[in-house]
Amino acid sequence: MNKFVTQSATGFTFVEVMIAILIFSLVITTLFSSFQAFIRSSDAVKESITRTEKISAVFKRMHRDIEEIYMVQPPRYKKPVFNSDPDPFRLTGSEEIVGGQTVSSVVFSSSAHAKIGMDPRNGVAQIFYYTKENDNNTLDLFRGDTLQPFAREPDGCGDPVLCTDISGFELLYTDNDGEQHRHWDSDSAEFAYAFPASIEIRIVLGSGDREQVFETAISLMSQRGTVE
Repeated sequence: MNKFVTQSATGFTFVEVMIAILIFSLVITTLFSSFQAFIRSSDAVKESITRTEKISAVFKRMHRDIEEIYMVQPPRYKKPVFNSDPDPFRLTGSEEIVGGQTVSSVVFSSSAHAKIGMDPRNGVAQIFYYTKENDNNTLDLFRGDTLQPFAREPDGCGDPVLCTDISGFELLYTDNDGEQHRHWDSDSAEFAYAFPASIEIRIVLGSGDREQVFETAISLMSQRGTVE
C-alpha cells in the first residue's frame, strides 16, 4: 500500500512581516539611542577632564603667587596717616561688575615674578588678577605682573590670559578669627592693617546643567597681624 505524505508550504503573513519590522525598528532605535547616550557621556567626561586640567594649571600658578606674597612688617611698616603715601606692597581685593555679573579682582605683591619675553630681571612684583568680558559673552581671567616701580594699572592688553571663557571668579578673604570677607585692604583700619590668613578662590565654567565649580583655598606663608 502506497502511503502519500502531503506537506503544505506556508509563508509569513503580511501582519507577521510588519510585526517583525516593528520589532527590528525598536531594537535598532534602542541601540542607536544607547550609542548616542554613550557618545554624549564620553564627550562630557572628556570635557570635564579638560576643564579640570585647565583649572589645575591656573590654581598652581595662583598658589605660587599667593604663597610667596610679600608684605612689609612693623616697625618698617607704619599705619598710614593723613596725606601719607599708601603702602606700595599692600593687598587690596574688591568686587566689580563685569559682563553683567559680580566678579572679584585683587592686587598684591609677590616674589613669584614670572619672566616674560627677554626681560631677565627678578624681584618683587605687583600681581593683578582681574577679568574682562570677551566676544563670547563669557569672561577671561588675566594675570598682570610688573616689577618695581609699581606705576601701572592692569589693561588686559599686554597681560597674559590665565583662563578663557569662565563664567565666574570669586575671592574670599579669611581673617585670623576665621571670618570671611568679600573685599580686603591691608592698608585700612577696617582690617587692622593686617593681611588675610588665607584666600579662597572660586572659578566657574559653563552655566546651567553644564556648570562646573572649582575651588581652592591658599594659606599665606607670611603673616602680618593687627598693627597697633
